[in-house]
Amino acid sequence: MIIVSDTTPLSELAKVGQLNLLRDIFGKVIIPQEVYNEVTTGTHPAVNLVKSADWIEIIAVRNFKQLSNLKKATNLGAGECAAMILAEELASDQLLMDDLDARRVALSRNLKIIGTIGILLVAKQQGLIPAIKDVLDSLIAEGKHISSRLYQEALLAAQESGAFTTNFSFIVAQMP
Repeated sequence: MIIVSDTTPLSELAKVGQLNLLRDIFGKVIIPQEVYNEVTTGTHPAVNLVKSADWIEIIAVRNFKQLSNLKKATNLGAGECAAMILAEELASDQLLMDDLDARRVALSRNLKIIGTIGILLVAKQQGLIPAIKDVLDSLIAEGKHISSRLYQEALLAAQESGAFTTNFSFIVAQMP
């Protein structure tokens, strides 16, 4: 399985001590150089974790013109655009991405995406974490914006609020 990640899922999971969920779910995660540069700059908790993670592979985008054109056309960041281009170049099975505008562009390019909350749902489904609520609460405490609607849908999908929903596929996107 080929998994490419943007910066946000790496940084958000690192903030709450759950970065290794990506390894446990996917085995290996590929990031473009632009994402590596973003996530290993400054004093963020992800800096050392990503640098030392032997299961994260850095692969350079081959088509810089396509990358430049995507950045100009969308006004998205270098990491988001590079992650999309790399996902296309590698014919990835999944692109890890949270930003709503970037997700819309990725979907328009027929990329299969999953965000941080979807990753948590998969982790719970696979028995890697007992519940998502505590992790969601930690993400929010660390400054991640999660709308109350998405929060409730995630808890429903995880069957943590006493109800069941069929929206699991909505949140997890197109997880193979």
